[in-house]
Amino acid sequence: MSVPLLFDTDIGSDVDDALALSVVLASPEVLDLVAVTTVSADVAGRARAAARLLGLAGRTDVEVFRGASDAVIRKDRFVWRDIETAGYPDGPDAPIRDEPAAERIVRAAREIEGLEIAAVGPLTNLAHALALDPDLPRRVARLHVMGGHVREVKIGDFVCQPGIDYNLCSDPEAAVMVLGAGFDTRLVTADVTLQTWIRSADVERLAAAEGVVPRLIADLVRIWTPFQHEIFTNLGGTLAPDNAAYLHDPLTLLARVEPTPLTFERLRIVPTIRRGVLRTQEAPSDGGLGAPMEVATGVDPTAARAAIVERLLRL
Repeated sequence: MSVPLLFDTDIGSDVDDALALSVVLASPEVLDLVAVTTVSADVAGRARAAARLLGLAGRTDVEVFRGASDAVIRKDRFVWRDIETAGYPDGPDAPIRDEPAAERIVRAAREIEGLEIAAVGPLTNLAHALALDPDLPRRVARLHVMGGHVREVKIGDFVCQPGIDYNLCSDPEAAVMVLGAGFDTRLVTADVTLQTWIRSADVERLAAAEGVVPRLIADLVRIWTPFQHEIFTNLGGTLAPDNAAYLHDPLTLLARVEPTPLTFERLRIVPTIRRGVLRTQEAPSDGGLGAPMEVATGVDPTAARAAIVERLLRL
């Protein structure tokens, strides 16, 4: 039987959210998508992007809910690039409801047995949901998070300092609240996601597919690629010439539907803020510190990329 999943996303700034939602839609034998919630900056624009992608995939039964537009404490930290929404063709939309995302998360956890949540953006909606229902961690079967920096993160040969992970670092207080709340958490960190990308050749395969969603994803990746190269080269990294888009968020969903390409370790993680920057620090296993989590510490990039692309081609 498929597992009920609520998908919390900042779709609309980086193509990886649309890729991740598409992985969910392509995996009905594993995941039953029950709702989508949007977070960060223009949550209405993000909701429209999610609603259109759902509609084009034939899932107008899935409702979309707008969430927090700003961080819980630090304001004006969220990024919005109106690039993905510009790439969507006309088509049917899934319904966008007025119920706030945090309230929808709480209601879903109370009403749906075995609910899992995939959070592939800032954790602000979940922080607000925790404030509404401190018992939320025991109501949610598992929380899948794209974020964190545990051991070594590299862009080519460039070794990144903590802070490279946008999802958790853009709202560090929310991340500390959620990661320390007691959820059964699986963390897919920048340690592995920055080793994995979709290639230009894969984009051409998607563009030649019969389905409207793979062709849409190809268009969105092409819009995103120049932005990505500018962002990461400005940080000091060197990207492979065929790197069309990093697979941060889809790798997080792949870990749920087809985990073989990833290696996980049971680690104790201490979420903390040092000099204003979120850290997800690994603590000794026998010291009693930190929260126990499943953490992705290794990946076969070739196998992961192939598995994601093959799922996208199902749509």
